[in-house]
Amino acid sequence: MKPKINDVVQLTALPPDDLVTPGMLGVIVAAFSEPEEAYEVEFSNNQGETIAQVVLRPKQFVIVRG
Repeated sequence: MKPKINDVVQLTALPPDDLVTPGMLGVIVAAFSEPEEAYEVEFSNNQGETIAQVVLRPKQFVIVRG
C-alpha cells in the first residue's frame, strides 16, 4: 500500500533528527515525488504538541493505520 497524507506510521530507522527515535508514531502531513519519493511526518508528544517534522523515505517507516 502506498503511503498517503493522514496515514499513521511507525518510524523504523533513525532519522537525522535527534528528537525522534525508532518505534515512535507519527502522521504523514505531506507527500513528495520529486526528486524522489519522500514524506513529511509530524511527531507529537502526549499533549498533542508537535515535537518534530521530519522528511522520511518509505524505507524508514511502516504504515500502522491508513
